[in-house]
Amino acid sequence: MLSTVEAAKRIGVSKSALLRWLAEGLVEDVERDWRGWRVWRSHDVERVKAFQKAYHSKPIRRIRRNAMSRAEYAKAAAQSMRSFAMGYSPRPGAGM
Repeated sequence: MLSTVEAAKRIGVSKSALLRWLAEGLVEDVERDWRGWRVWRSHDVERVKAFQKAYHSKPIRRIRRNAMSRAEYAKAAAQSMRSFAMGYSPRPGAGM
């Protein structure tokens, strides 16, 4: 039985990375003891090592959702600022 720190060392990642994977649901959570602490067994460590290998095997392609040119982006930003400025009115009596 291993603690989370010991399991992370055996896997080769930081404790925070391991806990983030658990929190994001990328790795199935492990058994807990009577105090609520995680108890890592050798098969849990091997399962996470397999995940880590698959997770880092290829680079993740970054995709922009709405690819815009710089000009389109500038135009959209200017329009957004204009609509914000038109809709902005200070509260009555504020700053007076």
